Amino acid sequence: MPGKLRVHELAKKLGVTSKELLATLKEQGEFVKTASSTVEPPVVRKMEALYEKKDGGSGDSAAKPSAGAPKPGPKPGPAPKPQAGPKPAAAPKPAAAPKPAAAPKPQAAPKPAAAPKPQAAPKPAAAPKPQAAPKPAAAKSDAPKPGGAPKPGGAPKPGGGAMPRPMPRPGGRPRVANNPFSTGGGDRPAPRPGGGRGQGGPRPGGRGQGGPRPQGQGQGGADRPAQGGGRRPSPAMMPTSQAPTPGQMPQKAAGAGGRGRGGAGGRGPGGPGGGGGGFRGGGRRGGTAGAFGRPGGAPRRGRKSKRQKRSEYEAMQAPNVIGGVRLPDGGGSTVRLRRGASLSDFAEKINADPAALVQALFNLGEMITATAAVPEETLQLLGAEINYNVEVVSPEDEDRELLESFDLQFGEDEGDEDDLAKRPPVVTVMGHVDHGKTRLLDTIRKAEVGAGEAGGITQGIGAYQIKRVVDDRERKITFLDTPGHEAFTAMRARGAKSTDIAILVVAADDGVMPQTVEAINHAKAADVPIVVAVNKIDKPEASPDKIRGQLTEYGLVPEEYGGDTMFVDISAKQNINIDELLEAVVLTADASLDLRANPEMDAQGVAIEAHLDRGRGPVATVLVQRGTLRVGDSVVVGDTYGRVRRMIDEHGNDVDEAGPSRPVQMQGLNGVPGAGDNLLVVEDDRVARQIAAQRDARKRSAMQAKARKRVSLEDLDAVLKETSVLNLILKGDNAGSVEALEESLLKIEMDDEVELNIIDRGVGAVTQTNVSLAAASDAVIIAFNVRSEGKATEEANAEGVDIRYYTVIYRAIEEVEAALKGMLKPVYEEKEIGVAEIRAIFKASAVGLIAGCMVESGKVRRNASGRLVRDGNVIADNVKIESLRREKDDVTEVNAGYECGMVLSYPDIQIDDKLEVFEMVEVPRD
Repeated sequence: MPGKLRVHELAKKLGVTSKELLATLKEQGEFVKTASSTVEPPVVRKMEALYEKKDGGSGDSAAKPSAGAPKPGPKPGPAPKPQAGPKPAAAPKPAAAPKPAAAPKPQAAPKPAAAPKPQAAPKPAAAPKPQAAPKPAAAKSDAPKPGGAPKPGGAPKPGGGAMPRPMPRPGGRPRVANNPFSTGGGDRPAPRPGGGRGQGGPRPGGRGQGGPRPQGQGQGGADRPAQGGGRRPSPAMMPTSQAPTPGQMPQKAAGAGGRGRGGAGGRGPGGPGGGGGGFRGGGRRGGTAGAFGRPGGAPRRGRKSKRQKRSEYEAMQAPNVIGGVRLPDGGGSTVRLRRGASLSDFAEKINADPAALVQALFNLGEMITATAAVPEETLQLLGAEINYNVEVVSPEDEDRELLESFDLQFGEDEGDEDDLAKRPPVVTVMGHVDHGKTRLLDTIRKAEVGAGEAGGITQGIGAYQIKRVVDDRERKITFLDTPGHEAFTAMRARGAKSTDIAILVVAADDGVMPQTVEAINHAKAADVPIVVAVNKIDKPEASPDKIRGQLTEYGLVPEEYGGDTMFVDISAKQNINIDELLEAVVLTADASLDLRANPEMDAQGVAIEAHLDRGRGPVATVLVQRGTLRVGDSVVVGDTYGRVRRMIDEHGNDVDEAGPSRPVQMQGLNGVPGAGDNLLVVEDDRVARQIAAQRDARKRSAMQAKARKRVSLEDLDAVLKETSVLNLILKGDNAGSVEALEESLLKIEMDDEVELNIIDRGVGAVTQTNVSLAAASDAVIIAFNVRSEGKATEEANAEGVDIRYYTVIYRAIEEVEAALKGMLKPVYEEKEIGVAEIRAIFKASAVGLIAGCMVESGKVRRNASGRLVRDGNVIADNVKIESLRREKDDVTEVNAGYECGMVLSYPDIQIDDKLEVFEMVEVPRD
């Protein structure tokens, strides 16, 4: 046969359909998948014999014994002549046995899958002696002495003689996986008489190969054909499928014997009851493990090799590849980064190369250096690409982690309950602008603070401590005065967070205003109790009951209405019921608050306000919350640090130490801290400097990341669009005012055509550095409650830098808003000025068509634009009047009711067309 047959070819040869042949092959236990699968030659012969039996019947097979004998072999050779010694396996005519005592008489040579009919069954008493396998040198038989029945399973020893051809097992037992050389797995043959494989004594025949099986002792009663002839199997007859890896081999059945080495009857040493002998394979025959896609080979446990384990580990640690850059796989782990972290920080966290992250971001469309601050969205985008969950730490958590690295803690009292002592309450006065907050504090303090304020409004937080006798005891109360203007929202929020009790001042003649509602929200957000002071009750139009009703809508129900909020009607100007207000404050503090602190610990507090004094340098108004602040302590306030050189109270007197709830002005810092920064006393200046430096670096990184603009294809048009930018430099008298001014200016709503950019901000007078920066960046300097120094003024005049001075915040906001509106491009709209009707058309060789028109309404002007309308439809929407004449004179305009002649830029005109004349007029921007 030149090549292996396929299933459909064999089906055509046998005269059946491929479907039927596939079913038959599967019934016989052969491994085939489709009609295109190849079939081994032994299986082809098996199928031919099977279908021949179905077609011819059992009678024909018995009548022609010699014809069926050569079927099992692929190419039967001539039958060898019998020699002096009997060779049962090579006899072509099994009907005549040479020695009746040696073997029973089979009637016909067995055909594959066919059961021969023996005429004489061997008697059990007569023990036939199976003959030994033929050897190439001499025919010699060694008969074993079985105990009752012949032992099948002997095989001729492969040597110099002919090797037996592959035959089907007696009884037509199917081979596994379409493999002519393996019969393992599936249905195993029954145990041989006298014991299973490998469990009896040594086999006759010498070295584990045994003698030939007795004829006619098959499982199905069929005789095995002679096994001495036929050609030796060649490599071409071996299966072509690739052998599987050892990990795919099947497990060995428990107790399975075989003809492996080392077992009883094998080639190696063995004893009775030993393991199976023969070929390696635990009960398998043949050595073609893994043929035709089925597992085979020696059984082994499911242990992984080192190479396999290494490959699996490397697969688990397989890096992500982004645009050719190999990055580690996070596997969903979380990475915590600070605000404004760089790619170097991210690479250090995940043990990667910063250059690889830079290249990966470049492939993702972002151009960022390794040390530049990266926005939070970009970090999260990059982390998602490599399976990392990037979590940006909040400012509070970031500062807490920084302090913990120095073994410091902010916000808790040290020691136990015995170390705590009572402290005065901190009261914040809040309310709408011009409702009398500062006047109330002046009355309490018996001072005139409001008289010296610009515009009569408070623009900074003031802190004071008073002593009053309440219930025959002297009580200290600390007051914080917050501004009421809408621009000072952040100041009011800081005041609410730093306080214990809030006094809400509402004018009885004005009612609840927007900043009043905002103050209520700040107080509720800080979870502080509220005492309402209804001011200006001395005015004739005052209505305290109206105020109570309005505040009820915001959750402040008076006690007389069944609520829990104390209302006190006062007049700060006339000093009416001021003592009752202070008593209400003290009662609220004693009833609902536990005001205690440890005065012996290192001081902790908050910076209420800060400014730059010409003679004293940076001055910070701080409120000590716990501990005691002393002159000479090393402190860190936000991103500034220093040593306390001097402390003064609100009256200008020097103070050596400040206990809990005591506001003081402190000098000695290296810069102006931000309003609301935490104050912390540390061990020495070195620790303070390190903490301040790290805070400053993180603050700058966060600002750079916030200021960085991402440019994508979607907003590329908006970026490339020409915009007008107004650069500003802000200078103020204190940090809170500068912050409030900056927030108010950034809230100005403008079109996309103009943009406000604050390039620098600071506290103190305008310096030469500010002027040089303004000259280089074409900026305007806004000076709020400060002036410029002598040389700075000269340089500003020389460079042409505009410095604007303001004392009231809303005036600065109004002028900046007007300047932004002036930078807007003008907007034009059409304004109709007249309508003319064409009543005649004249032709002139020099100018073309001339329209004779009657002006129906308004007027028409020369060089004006018009819209040509015909039968209600616009024919041309931008027609220019090139020439206009009244009779023979050129005119600039013609009024309604007069005739005129005009030459239009649009030549296709007809009689009865109307020309709507309009002009473009600039419209002021809102």
